[in-house]
Formats: sequence, structure tokens, C-alpha cells
Amino acid sequence: MKTLIYCFSATGNSLTTARLLAAGLENCSVVGLASLLEQETIPVEADAVGFVYPVYYGDMPHLMRRIISRMTFTGHPYIFSVCTRKGHHGDVAARLDTLLRQRGQHLSFSRHVPMPGNSRLSPPEKNAEMLSAQEDTVAAILQDLRAFPAEDHSPETAPQLTPVHEASNMRGMEAEDNCVGCGTCERACPMQNIRLVEGRPVIGDDCISCLTCFHWCPQEAIWMSRAEEEMQRRFKYHHPAVTLDDILALKGVRHE
Repeated sequence: MKTLIYCFSATGNSLTTARLLAAGLENCSVVGLASLLEQETIPVEADAVGFVYPVYYGDMPHLMRRIISRMTFTGHPYIFSVCTRKGHHGDVAARLDTLLRQRGQHLSFSRHVPMPGNSRLSPPEKNAEMLSAQEDTVAAILQDLRAFPAEDHSPETAPQLTPVHEASNMRGMEAEDNCVGCGTCERACPMQNIRLVEGRPVIGDDCISCLTCFHWCPQEAIWMSRAEEEMQRRFKYHHPAVTLDDILALKGVRHE
């Protein structure tokens, strides 16, 4: 049985979750969603297909919407979703099911993994608790998933739009004067939305509020000018088992 897991991750929370799932499933590969950005048509041939991603505003990252809208599925694979979240996961499963039905598919299984927040803060002891529980949480999900349950995630009414339904630089991501023009943000941005102009990053509006640039800037020069004050310069975070190389590899880029 062949399984493909499509993963998006900014801090490594979802990447490590995808790796744990792949290690527990037979003949399973992890594909970075950002590596597919330039493809107009994305063929999907597998017996089972998983999506692993963070929840933003009770929704999936816009990049997922963009990629799934280009997917052509062979047959009707078993489709599952495992999202990482700090707050409530909202109705993200219904949103994903709605999108998949537009492609002639449906979502059969959905679970979530509590992880340290990408934007909202939580106490260090709570972060440590969630990180410590990750492997056991994923192991329990795998136990359920191996039975291939048929769950109904179709919504009674169409989910309302969220702030991240479309791409926009709603948090005002920008670089401050301590930027040294290293280009890390440009290479890491999953949307190819950052470019260096005369050695300084220019951040466009094709932004999915993932905060990859914020968390991985080695100079801590990226901030959120339109976010709530307590978030604008919050501490940087990435999963302790993930490096910048791992994040770059998700979009098919090597760290030079």
C-alpha cells in the first residue's frame, strides 16, 4: 500500500508530526507542499493520502488551498488529515472536506496534535509539555488511522471565510534596520513572496501568515507591524528537532 503525506510546516511542528506518521505507516513518503507551488497540475497516485499542516484561524494555510485546487487524483484514495495547533482546531476538517469534494474526493479521518504556538504565546512549561507529549499523541493517532475509519466531515453549511482564506500580508511582515541581507527569508518563504532589493528584503502581499521568515531570521530582523503588540516581536520558535535545512528541503531548496 502506497501512502503520500503532503506537509506544510513553518516551525517544524507539522514536519516532525509528518515524519512520525510516515515512520509508522508502510511505504509512506512525505512531500513538501511548497515544493509543488510552480506546478499547474499535480497528479496524485496513492492508495492513501494524508495532509499534515498547522491550523491558522481555524483554517488551513492558504498554500494548501492553492495546491489542492490543482490536484488530480487517480481513483479514490483514503484521505486523512492531521493538523497541529496551539488553540482550538476549529472546523478545519470541514473546510478541507469541502475543498476535497471540489476535486471529487472526501476526507475520511481527521485528528489534531497540540503543539507550541507559531503566533500566540504560551508559557515555556506548557510548550515543554506539548513537545513531550507529541510522540505519544501521534502514536495514538496511528493506532486509529491503521483501522481506516470512515468518518463524515462534510459540513451542514459552507464554512465562512477566514482571514487566511486568501493570501495577504495582513500582519505587516517587514524587515528592520538590523537586517544584514543574508537572504534566509527569501530562500525560506514557501510562497516565494520575498525578494532582496539592494540587499534588503521586500515582502509582498502573496503572504500566508505562516511566520517562516519571522521565526528563521538569524538576525531577528523580521517583525509583524500590524499584529497585536504582544505578538509583534514575540520570541522566535522552532521545533528542537528541526533545522533551517529541513524547512528549506520542504520547498526543494538547499541551504547554501
